[in-house]
Order: sequence, then C-alpha cells, then structure tokens
Amino acid sequence: MRQIEDHRKKKKYDIAAIITACICMFLFKEGSRNAYNNDRNEGLFKKNYKRIFKMKSPHPDTVDAVMRVLKPEELELLKKRMVNILHRKKVFNKYRLFSKYVVIAVDATGVFKFDHEHCPNCCHKTSKNGKITYFHNVLEAKLICANGFSISIATEWIENPSGEYNKQDCENKAFSRLSERLKKLYPRLPICIAADGLYPNQTFFGICQKNDWQFILTFKDGNLPSVWDEVNTLRKMSPGNVYTSVPIMQGNVKIQDNYSWVNDIPYWSHSLNWIQCLETKENLKSNKSETTRFVHIRDFTENKLPVFRL
Repeated sequence: MRQIEDHRKKKKYDIAAIITACICMFLFKEGSRNAYNNDRNEGLFKKNYKRIFKMKSPHPDTVDAVMRVLKPEELELLKKRMVNILHRKKVFNKYRLFSKYVVIAVDATGVFKFDHEHCPNCCHKTSKNGKITYFHNVLEAKLICANGFSISIATEWIENPSGEYNKQDCENKAFSRLSERLKKLYPRLPICIAADGLYPNQTFFGICQKNDWQFILTFKDGNLPSVWDEVNTLRKMSPGNVYTSVPIMQGNVKIQDNYSWVNDIPYWSHSLNWIQCLETKENLKSNKSETTRFVHIRDFTENKLPVFRL
C-alpha cells in the first residue's frame, strides 16, 4: 500500500492507514461514514483495531478526501501486486480448473441509483410510465475458488462518455475494455472466463480467442439459434454422451445429476462444446422432488469430457 503515490503535503496518517480504514468500512459493514466514526471512537474498537492492523484508524472524512484524489489505476495496480503475491505462494493452485486454468467470474452489478442525473456519465433507463432512472453499474472480474472465496482482480465502470453519444455504454462494451486491462495486468495467466447468458456472442468469443482464454458460459434457450440447431441434431447422433452420477445425500434430500453433452459445434471460426445437467433433488421425508436444468457452453481444446461429481 505504501508504494501508492501520495500527493498530500500534510500527512498525519500514512497512505497505508488511509486505505486500510477505507477497506475496513466495508469489511465491518458500516452503514455510513458517521456510523464508522462512532465505532472508531469506542475504546475497545480502538484497542482491537490497533492490535490487529498495527496502526490507528483515521477519521472517515479524511479517508474520503484522500480516496477521492487517488488515481483508480494506482488501486488497480495495488490489487495486482497483492494477487501476484498469492500466486507466487501458490495459494490458488489447488483451485485451478483441470489443474491449469484460473477461473475468473465476470459480472456487472448496480452501485448507485438516482431519480435525477447524478453526473454527465450516468446511464439511464425509462420505465413504461415515462419515469427516467439514472444509475451507475460496474463490471467486476473476480478470481473464484471452490472454497467460496472471490477476489477482485480488475474493475471497469459502465458509464456513458461525456458529451454526445449514439448508444449508451453497456456490459458487453465494458467487457471489451476490461479484457484489455486483464490481459495487460496478467499477460501469462491461464484464464477461464465464467459468465452468464449475456456473453455467448461472436465478439466475446473473438476476445477470448485473441487472448488465448478459455470460457464457460450459461447458455439460454434461443441464444445463438444455429448452435442450438446443431446441438439438437448432434445429440441424436451421439446417444452415448450421457452420464448419471452416483446419488449423494444431504440430510433427507437425495441429489442426483444427469448429464448430456455435445462437442465440436462449429460457430464461425470457433468450436464450442455444449453440456447440460439435470439435477434432481428428492426429499425422502416429504416424498417431493424438484429438477433444475443447467446448460453451459465452453471452449476447451483439451478435457472435452465433462467433469462429474463423484
């Protein structure tokens, strides 16, 4: 943290104390800066904070003033340096897909919403009754692990450019920008992108192909009709591509997965692999069952056979 450039002339607290306090506001789930300030003035809080972080907690207004002038690029590089330390220590190796790929989940989330134009870069939408809502969304790339950890490694704001524009910014446009940053920050990292049903499109496939990334995407009915036509045709020609897992028990619930898959589906210059899982949960106590359907497409030149729960 202390490697971040600090432009302040008077420095009661160093930059590491400022950034740590900013993180703690969210870590402690504070509802506001005022709520955080009330906590930091409490005696036991002060004692524990200093014991854990080896530093004092600055006033949250001071934290806010410094964070407003810090360059976002500096914070992105800070994340990179911290994640690289974990990579060097091989912390993520046991969570790699096929013992090779680091799985990066990409998704957008809403951050702010207003009934007025907050700034010239606000995105906006109009409801059926004509009401305009202004909002700011952000696209996050998170390294995800099987133990539930998700670690932010890159961030891209979804926002309109200043001045006139033809079309609003959107998640797909933001991903093009985010992908450039990801490749620059982690040029040699073997990445597998995991994303929702918004992403199966030629632009996304081309970005992954250019960057030598793999992907696993949610594949909705009706998305890429030509691919679905191929899937429906090839499934009839490969009846052996099915697998039923060994049932497992979670309390009174028996869970069983039924898989089917199709490989090497042509789509423009890409070759896609399709997989479907029908997961049935049967409550042995109430004798009720529920089946959930999961469908994905992926692009692997290796390990084309699905990996099943044992």
